[in-house]
Amino acid sequence: MTRRRPISVTGTFALFRVAAGPRIGHGHLRRAEALACALGRSARVSIRGAGGAGTRLSIVAPAAAGETLDAVRPAVLIVDDPHAGHGGAWVSAATRRRVPVVSLHDLGIARVPSSLAIDGSVVSPSRGWPAACTLRGLRYAVIGRPRQATRRGAVRRVLVSLGGGPREALSRAVADEVMRRLPDVEVLVTQLQVLPTAAGTPARVRRVSAPDGLAPWLARVDVAIVGGGVSLYEAVAAGVPTVAVAVVPAQLPTIRGFARHHLTVSAGLATGGAHVVARRVAARVERIARSSSLREVVRDDGPRLVDGLGARRVAQAIVAVSKEAPRG
Repeated sequence: MTRRRPISVTGTFALFRVAAGPRIGHGHLRRAEALACALGRSARVSIRGAGGAGTRLSIVAPAAAGETLDAVRPAVLIVDDPHAGHGGAWVSAATRRRVPVVSLHDLGIARVPSSLAIDGSVVSPSRGWPAACTLRGLRYAVIGRPRQATRRGAVRRVLVSLGGGPREALSRAVADEVMRRLPDVEVLVTQLQVLPTAAGTPARVRRVSAPDGLAPWLARVDVAIVGGGVSLYEAVAAGVPTVAVAVVPAQLPTIRGFARHHLTVSAGLATGGAHVVARRVAARVERIARSSSLREVVRDDGPRLVDGLGARRVAQAIVAVSKEAPRG
């Protein structure tokens, strides 16, 4: 169980305010972890939602924005929330206290009047940013440092990472259909914690834990089946061919953006029932397995487009913002 720290935790350089939970996902929290590592300074996190289990960051107790900022007194506030109203309340509270604010965004969503806005999306609007300064593009994609995938001549291992909870049935259906089409393939299915293997689970399906992101597993597989969030960026950076399926409509622009670069194969939106989607996904995995040239494009071009240094670049920009902020 993650330990929540008392609200009084002064001496903190960065306070992250992120959204995380079953309906929101854990991508925002994973970004905070990657960015905190790149900063190499004291950091705490305040979470909107119930998604803090397993994080290595110190979580401050739930409280209003002003109360938290007064207690923590950070040098900089970093907001990563897809809801502009929630994020804006923290920006306003920080501005009143003359604390600089860095905001992280996906696809230009939830823009707020921060000191610095970061949008490392594959597609991002160039206009309409209320921030004092904006950094956009894949150079600023905040992910954990990737491990390059092992190159093999054939597809032997496939990773399925579509989330837990209501998406568990989809993951099972996808794993079954991939094995039916590719009988020599081992399938790994990720989850936050490894649970006992269910009765009747095929021997070629292995459940693996990925509490700190997919990097360790991406280095071991030949194809990954992911959604359109942080996991897709991680897979592209590792040079792993992917089939991307949007588990929510908001993920479609990211998937289409990478598909235009020939760095993922889109399976569209996960609608129509688990077995219908599974057949669509598995057909695309089979296509990748039969095309060594398609796999080589991703392995060569993916790490060039998403080089894994975005967190370091963003960390440097955050430090600069903290130094430029007025004091007193």
